[in-house]
Amino acid sequence: MKKRGVALVTTIMVLLVLTLLSVGMMFTIKNETAISIYQVENVKTVQTAESALDEVKYRMKLGASNANYIGDTLVPLDPDWTTYVVFGAPPANSGSTFYTRSIQCSIPGFDETHPELDYTTLTFDANTSLKIRHKTNNDTVNTMIYYFDSKSQRQFLGSPALVEQYPPVEIVEITARNGSAVKKITAEISEQDVNVVVYSALSSATLAWKMTGNTDVYVCGHNHLISTGDTVAPFIPGTPAPHQPGKAPTIPGGGGALLFDAPTAGGGGGGGASGDATPCWLEDSSTTPPSPYYHVETAYDASEHPFVNHFYYNPYTFTINYNRIEYDKYCSDVGCVAGIATTSSGVGNYGATKSHMFGNPDIIVRQNIEIPPIWEVLGLETESELDDLANQYGGWKTSIVNAADDDDVSFFKLAAGTQLPFNSEIHSRGVIWITGDCLLRSGSKSFFHKGLIYVEDDLRESAAGGNYDLWILGAMIIKDSIDEIHTSGNKRLFFMYSKDALTKAVESTAAYFKILGWKENN
Repeated sequence: MKKRGVALVTTIMVLLVLTLLSVGMMFTIKNETAISIYQVENVKTVQTAESALDEVKYRMKLGASNANYIGDTLVPLDPDWTTYVVFGAPPANSGSTFYTRSIQCSIPGFDETHPELDYTTLTFDANTSLKIRHKTNNDTVNTMIYYFDSKSQRQFLGSPALVEQYPPVEIVEITARNGSAVKKITAEISEQDVNVVVYSALSSATLAWKMTGNTDVYVCGHNHLISTGDTVAPFIPGTPAPHQPGKAPTIPGGGGALLFDAPTAGGGGGGGASGDATPCWLEDSSTTPPSPYYHVETAYDASEHPFVNHFYYNPYTFTINYNRIEYDKYCSDVGCVAGIATTSSGVGNYGATKSHMFGNPDIIVRQNIEIPPIWEVLGLETESELDDLANQYGGWKTSIVNAADDDDVSFFKLAAGTQLPFNSEIHSRGVIWITGDCLLRSGSKSFFHKGLIYVEDDLRESAAGGNYDLWILGAMIIKDSIDEIHTSGNKRLFFMYSKDALTKAVESTAAYFKILGWKENN
């Protein structure tokens, strides 16, 4: 009897233990299932937040005229600018605060009460609606804005007016939900420079420019603003400015006064009669320190960037200055390049030609350069990508046209033997690809271009003579040679480097926003 009782008790205890183990296992499985579901929801919530960031970046890349664009269009920037994105009907804009509907709302069948990507609110809520604003120093009296210098890969504080030279840092505040998971995330983003590969203001595999007559060639590798006007030209301080017939440039903000209103004897910007070109190194003396009108300011200390030219290469004595760009911290910071890049050891010069070839450094660069195909110059990998890019600007044009303004960009693909300038005065913008030789011609019509001119073969001369200006802001690249040009007449050839003028044509597709910071607040 005792043995039977012990067996019964043992059996009951074993059953009890097994039951407890089963209950514990079921509880563990249930908890692990709940944790797994939450982890999945948590991961999806992060992905939802990334989708919110994708919408912001996409909409900030659109042109200001696009209905879906979000961004501060003011110059200088408005430090108080803020935009909220909601799923429902947005409130009316008020002052510096703007409201807009999410682009998700345009998807057919979208249910604003049950969004698939739940990263904002149906109605406006200041704490949980998707929010975009400038990163500032929070000084309500003298608010400064943070900018991002992609060259040095660092942020810095600057005035709201610096937006013309550097992209601001934007703060994006996101409340993302997925199931029971909720995440509040603050991200910092800023637009990045387009990777346009340019050695200098003027590049040529070899250069044997033997010039006669009164032709002048002026080259400047300092980084110029895209707003630089075609009355502006590089020349050496203390020498006469290159005269531009019919031009009457004024000092910016100077109330219409002529920069050179009477012949003078050298010094400063050089003497000359009214109508002489405005020097690209001109500064506004009313600011402290003086700020440049046309050269890009360094982000850190504007007074340190050399807004007047360095010493230059002297084609008469074949002497050069060794103040190379890699030794000039401030020029490097602001993106200046060499004036000329070529494998040639020198440039021939004959007759009365001044041949003022200088830049930053103000010498001819003596290095073994390999000029890449045009699509690689523009930061692309294949010619088909270049065709796709051109199609976004209406496709390749086979004849040159005037541009309405700096935003009116076109892609031109011109035949071998194209002659510059053209039969009429042209002010063009964008990319010009000449698929063979380019010929300098005689005539009297000037040509002004902002962007890139890429010549597949040589730059040669079709006819001597001519009285015109060939003015390029951006860069000109000759894949082969500038070969034995014996120009004459009164031509003036101006080449001024401008990173913004080069990237303007490709920014709609190649520009992107970089995530500078990502903080999860819960």
